[in-house]
Amino acid sequence: MAWLAELALLLVRALHLLVLAVAPTWLSPEPLPPHALALAGSLSAAALAAALGLSAWFAARLETRLARNGAALLWLAIAVSLGASLYYRGPRAPLAQGAALVGVPLWAALATLAAAAAEHWLGSSFKHRRMGSAVAVVGLGAVQLLGAASLLGSPERMWWEALRRDGAHLRAVDELTRPLLERSKPDELEGAAARCLKMHPPAAPAAGAPAVAAPATCACLALRAEARLRSRKAEAALRDAEAARARCPEQKGARATLAEALAVAGRTERAEAEARAALAEGGDPSRLRYALALAHERAGRLAEAREEAERAVAAGAGRKAQLLAGALAILAGDLEGATARLTPLVKQDPSDAEALYNLALIADKRGDYNGARQGYLAALKADPRNADARYNLALLTFRAGVVEESRHHARKFLDGFPEDPRGRELAQATGTPLGAAGGSGALPSWSGEPRVPRAPEAPDAARRRTPQDAAASSGAR
Repeated sequence: MAWLAELALLLVRALHLLVLAVAPTWLSPEPLPPHALALAGSLSAAALAAALGLSAWFAARLETRLARNGAALLWLAIAVSLGASLYYRGPRAPLAQGAALVGVPLWAALATLAAAAAEHWLGSSFKHRRMGSAVAVVGLGAVQLLGAASLLGSPERMWWEALRRDGAHLRAVDELTRPLLERSKPDELEGAAARCLKMHPPAAPAAGAPAVAAPATCACLALRAEARLRSRKAEAALRDAEAARARCPEQKGARATLAEALAVAGRTERAEAEARAALAEGGDPSRLRYALALAHERAGRLAEAREEAERAVAAGAGRKAQLLAGALAILAGDLEGATARLTPLVKQDPSDAEALYNLALIADKRGDYNGARQGYLAALKADPRNADARYNLALLTFRAGVVEESRHHARKFLDGFPEDPRGRELAQATGTPLGAAGGSGALPSWSGEPRVPRAPEAPDAARRRTPQDAAASSGAR
C-alpha cells in the first residue's frame, strides 16, 4: 500500500536525520530511498522505538527531575526529526537542512541525560559532576555542528556531497545542473559535469566486456555533451554522448542527447533513427522531437523540421525548440508565427541574444528600420560576438543612407571577424577600407540584402548560404 511505503520512508529519513544531527559528515546529506524499503522501515521503527523506550526506562530508573527532562527532550528531538523529514523532502530537499534544527533538542537531551547519569552513578567525590558532564556533551555537539557549518549552510554543497557519496544519485546531478541549463551557462555546465566526472570517472571497458559506469557518470557525460553542443563543439559533444549511451543504455536522457548531437554533427540519418527508436521506447518526446527537427533541418527538409519543432514545443520543450521553431517560421515566410514563438523568449530573458536577433531580422524583413536597428543593437549588447547582428546592422544602416554608422559597424565586423568571408563584400559595399583584416582575392558580388547563416552542418565549421537563402539563428549551431 502506498501509505505504508510513505510511512516506511518517513521513518528511514527520520532516523537518518537523527544520525546527521549527531555527526553531520557520517552519512549522505540526502539519502536515496533504500532498495528494501519495508525492511529498512521496520528497522528504523525499531530503532526509534528503542530510543523512546530506553529514555523512558532511564527516567523511571533514576526517578530524578534531570532524567525526566532528558527523556522529554529526546522524545522532542525524535518528534522534530519526524516533522523535519516531512518538510525537507521533494522540492525542499536535501534532508540535512534539518540537522541543526534537530541537533538543538537532541544534544540538549544527550547533555541532560549525561548530567543525570553522572549525578546518579558518580560518587560525591566528583565535584561539579553534573555540570562537567553536560558541558562536555554540549561542547562535543558544538564541535560537530560548527565543524560542518559550511556543509549544512549550503544546499549546493550538500548536493555535491550526496553525489560524491553515491554515484547513483541522479537527483543530485539534476539539482546541481538544472539551474545552469535554465540560465544557458554552457561553460559553467561543462565545469560542473567535469567535477562530477572527476568524482565518478568512466572506467575503461575490459577486453571483451561491455563498458559499464555509475548512473551519475553517464548522466554527467550526457550533460557535458549538452554543454559542448551549446558551445558549438559538435564532435566533442558527440564523443561524450556516444560514451554515455554505450555505458548506460537504459538511460533515456543519454539517448536523447546522442540523437541531438548526431543531428548537430550532420549525421542526420543516424540521428533520425536514434530519435525514432527512443520515441518508440517511451523516451521524452520534447527532447526527441527537437532532435528530429534538427535532423530534418540539417537535411534540408524544412517543412518536416518545422512540424517536429512545433511538436517538441507542444510536448513541453524549452527555449531551444522555441528558438528553432521561430527560425523555421522565418524561413517559411511566416513572420507572424515566428514573432509569436520568439517574443515569449525575450520576455523570459531580455538578454537572449539569439531571440533578440531573430526578432530584429523579422523587423528588417518588414521594413521597420527603427525596430530592426534597435533589435540588432540589443542582440549585440547581449552578445558582442554575434557576427550576424553586426553584419546585418551594417547593411541596414547603409541601405537607410546612414553611411558613417554603416562604416562604423562594417569596421567592427572586419576587426572582430577577420576570417569571415562576408567581410570583403561588406567593405566593398560600404566603402570601408579593408586594411589587414579583409584578406585578398576577388571581390564577390553583393545583393544588399540581410545575409544570415542557417544552422550549420557542425558548430565548428559554419556553412554560409547565398543572400537569397538567408535565414534566422536557430540556436543550434
